Amino acid sequence: MEHLDSTLDSGAEHGARIVVTDQARDALRCLSRVGGPQALVVAWPAGVAYLPVAQFSRSQFDVIVGHVARCPVYADVRQLGLFADRHAVLDVAESMRWRERPLLRLRSAPCGHSHRVPPRAGVVTR
Repeated sequence: MEHLDSTLDSGAEHGARIVVTDQARDALRCLSRVGGPQALVVAWPAGVAYLPVAQFSRSQFDVIVGHVARCPVYADVRQLGLFADRHAVLDVAESMRWRERPLLRLRSAPCGHSHRVPPRAGVVTR
């Protein structure tokens, strides 16, 4: 996973499947402080949800693909295989005061340029 902020070098980790914005990372940190550790579940290629780690029931196909703000990010290996060429940006939907319950979105981006391209498609989930 790649960390996205204003100082990111354009050559950094172009192979990363998911780029995470500072806003998403900060929202997850705040949420974890209030509600405990969260599990992020990626429905590849364009959806993400989170829930307390204790409530997430992992299947035989779920694998941890990284961590954001000490929260594990899970994806289904079958989906990862089907969408091997897809890259995405994990961000906070700007229309909500995220300090309460952030709305996260995972938007698709072309391979290798995920932090420089506007969203093509996205799904917002709670």
